[in-house]
Amino acid sequence: QAFLARHSFGAWPSRSLPAAEQHHKMAATSESMQPRVKETVKVAEGELRRIEHKSETLGGCVMLFSAFVPENAEGKQLPVVYWLSGLTCSDRNFAEKAGAFKLANSLGLVLVMPDTSPRGEDVPDEEPKEYDFGQGAGFYLNATTDKYKKHYNMYDYVTKELPSIVKQMLPVDPAKAGIFGHSMGGHGAMTIALKNPGMYKSVSAFAPICNPMEAPWGKKALPLYLGSSEEAWKDYDTVELIKRYEGPPMRFLVDQGTADNFNSEEKQQKGEHQLRPEALQKACDEKGLPLTLRMREGYDHSYFFISTFVEDHLRYHAAYLTGILRWCPDTINGATVYSSPPEKPETEGKDIECLAAVAFEPKKPLSMVKVKVGPPQKGEVRIKHTAVALCHTDAYTLGGMDPEGLFPCILGHEASGIVESVGEGVSGFVPGDHVIPCYQAECFPEDQANDYCPRCRGYRTGKTNLCGKIRPFTGAGVMKEGGTRFTAASDGTELFHYMGTSTFSQYTVLHEESVAKIRKDAPLEKVNLLGCGLATGWGAVKNTAKVEEGSTVAVFGLGTVGLSVIEGAKMAKAKRIIAIDLDSNKFGLAGNFGANEFVNPKDYDKPIQQVLVEMTGGGVDYSFDCTGNVGVMRSALEATHIGWGQSVIVGVAAAGQEISTRPFQLVTGRVWKGTAFGGYKSRSQVPGLVDAYMNGEVMIDPYVTHNVNFNDINSAFQLMHEGKSLRAVIWMDNNCPE
Repeated sequence: QAFLARHSFGAWPSRSLPAAEQHHKMAATSESMQPRVKETVKVAEGELRRIEHKSETLGGCVMLFSAFVPENAEGKQLPVVYWLSGLTCSDRNFAEKAGAFKLANSLGLVLVMPDTSPRGEDVPDEEPKEYDFGQGAGFYLNATTDKYKKHYNMYDYVTKELPSIVKQMLPVDPAKAGIFGHSMGGHGAMTIALKNPGMYKSVSAFAPICNPMEAPWGKKALPLYLGSSEEAWKDYDTVELIKRYEGPPMRFLVDQGTADNFNSEEKQQKGEHQLRPEALQKACDEKGLPLTLRMREGYDHSYFFISTFVEDHLRYHAAYLTGILRWCPDTINGATVYSSPPEKPETEGKDIECLAAVAFEPKKPLSMVKVKVGPPQKGEVRIKHTAVALCHTDAYTLGGMDPEGLFPCILGHEASGIVESVGEGVSGFVPGDHVIPCYQAECFPEDQANDYCPRCRGYRTGKTNLCGKIRPFTGAGVMKEGGTRFTAASDGTELFHYMGTSTFSQYTVLHEESVAKIRKDAPLEKVNLLGCGLATGWGAVKNTAKVEEGSTVAVFGLGTVGLSVIEGAKMAKAKRIIAIDLDSNKFGLAGNFGANEFVNPKDYDKPIQQVLVEMTGGGVDYSFDCTGNVGVMRSALEATHIGWGQSVIVGVAAAGQEISTRPFQLVTGRVWKGTAFGGYKSRSQVPGLVDAYMNGEVMIDPYVTHNVNFNDINSAFQLMHEGKSLRAVIWMDNNCPE
């Protein structure tokens, strides 16, 4: 991008602020100007455009903004991320210095970079002119003082006028917008997001001015723009806006350099520090807004700092805007938006007697008995289940096919509930939190940093989601602190845990590594499905296969997981989605989830892989086995295209089963891989799946075909075995709606 600055945009003067002043001085005489592309340059396989327009919001100024458009974008609607620059900057600084375009092109993100203030000879300023006020320092607010209110309305410009022009001039989806910025622009990004709940799906900042009411820059600018009323200032102060925020859950990503001269220890001691990240942290902790604040050792306030970490911010925004989770937020610890003030329950530290559906031996119906659930020990959480769903994995173990199956035990692993109490050392949960148990645990950052287990090396680099910290204990049906927490109330018989969850009990005890905290407005009788099946299917497409737009996909098996794979393929914009099942009656439902072609192997007298190879001109790009049948797994692999085809094993085969194919199938470029929990990291990413459901981005309701009282759990198993249900939700208090 240095080349871009030196050559392609050579017509632009070399210094950003004079460039804007010079241009607006020349254009100020224009009475009417429709938005137009003033200059373009190819960069990172995409195109950087500079767009000129007259702004009524800013008092008739002629404004410029830059926009990066990825390659092959025309005719599409891509996510858009707005970048707000800091003091003295124009629309050029980020474009020339950040080094963001190569990854933005790969992620399919449109980047929009507006100016930082109105420009022109008739735009008022203070005398003598200083860098931290006036032109180049609009603070992204709407001025109310007589001198500045005509022109300085950058808040309305960024939130109203600019998006309307962007929608008109660029291939964007306005419903998929993010916002981020630096310094004054970081202040602008966060205040704008807080003042417009739901308008921006993602927000992040570099070294933002977090609390301008208490910072020298803000103490100077806010009175000049807004007058003497401190109540008016609060409308443009991130810390104050957080205190009164009542919108949907919002997560912030903020990077701050420890060597930032505007936040130095000396300035802090004098009370002259401008940025105040500690005030942001305190406000988020008290309000409960999740904040990932990363103090970057040795980095300053410059674009060297921004360019070092900008790609991580782009991945963060892409995770929220594209649905492909390329960025994982830090673990949500402490008080959060998902928590209530902690209250000490009466049952804390005591056994709880409740109902449980116990598997005393394989291949026999579950027995509804009273059990005692012990109090949580160190690092454990006890929860009260509200809704539980049946999964074929539970039936697999109950049927005696699970080599790790231990009896007597309490099965179940797809559920939701409410925290009753926590054990020693647990700081991330409080009684009353809404949670989803996760059979696939996720250890803590400090565990990964210290290589707690051999898997940490791959886990912290994103190569796997398979955490090994508590796996030796969950596989043995016990807790890390020793023993089990379940006993039969009648005779004290110890009952094994199952998959670290044991959800077929009104109460259970979990390792804190196996609990995902979720928002309280999400319906627990729906989001319980995110504990296994739906996450597995969606993630198989998004995270494991990484299906691209226009791909051809084949899905073998049309149960809940197969349908969620189809839904995931539709979200990935696959062109051909072929649903394969022995029961043609399932094809109508598969079509509802996104399948557009249907194949029943019984209709052909040749192998199904041959059928698919012929109908797709060489094979599919991606196939997914959701049956657990090793013969089907081979067919799925051999139905993929030579040279690049990928087949993902999603279904779980019975104990002792082995897969096979001719080595030639793999030597010639096909890839055979598996997925567990869809590649999602449970505690940190399940809350995002809940958000996606609440935002209408994914479906859950159509998968729930039956609601059943806990007392009738065996009848729900019968429905599943007869193929009459997708997911039957068990109401644990026997309060199932009629």
